[in-house]
Amino acid sequence: MPLKDETVITAEILLDLKCINFSPKKQFKLTSGKKSPIYCDCRRLISFPKEMKTITNLAVKKIKSLNNLKKISNIAGGESAGIPFATLIASKLNLPMTYIRKEKKKFGKNSQIEGVIKPKENVILVEDLMTDGGSKLKFFQALENAKCNTKALFVIFNYGIIEKNFKFKKKKISLISLTNWNAVLKVARGKKIIDEKDIMIINDFLRTIGVKN
Repeated sequence: MPLKDETVITAEILLDLKCINFSPKKQFKLTSGKKSPIYCDCRRLISFPKEMKTITNLAVKKIKSLNNLKKISNIAGGESAGIPFATLIASKLNLPMTYIRKEKKKFGKNSQIEGVIKPKENVILVEDLMTDGGSKLKFFQALENAKCNTKALFVIFNYGIIEKNFKFKKKKISLISLTNWNAVLKVARGKKIIDEKDIMIINDFLRTIGVKN
């Protein structure tokens, strides 16, 4: 039997812990007001220490495969979902950790980045998931304002709208992820969580939002 890769292991964890839910008939209402047959909530992971340890180890292994890892000097978590994952990854890699607010504080030092970060630092931004990437722009801008170099974006789950590189202004930022919809749907089918009719509905929805499946 072939060994499971990180996409399958992560997909199994997300499904087993109900971080990913399917409801093709009575669909979820998103913050945008749109309806979706799928809902992903990686935040649930933080309540499961055993699985968090597995996810952290997989993340570190994936990040270590980067050719320029030795140049990375800071792991930054995006407020709020990225913070616990960045904390564990930074600790495992023995690197400094910071976190980035969505907006600057309105008092004190008006900081947007908390922790110690210096100009020209090479940073990996950590988030829980990636859809169209719009929510990441404020984090990338904050790092640019701090005169840092964002070398990569790491997420646990990537929808697949953006696959390998995130374009920020004229820069291409490497996108690293542990799993995606292809792996999740394959595992869900194998576990008989969803049937072929459900998969067709989900794939149709994913295509409408730009997922390349």
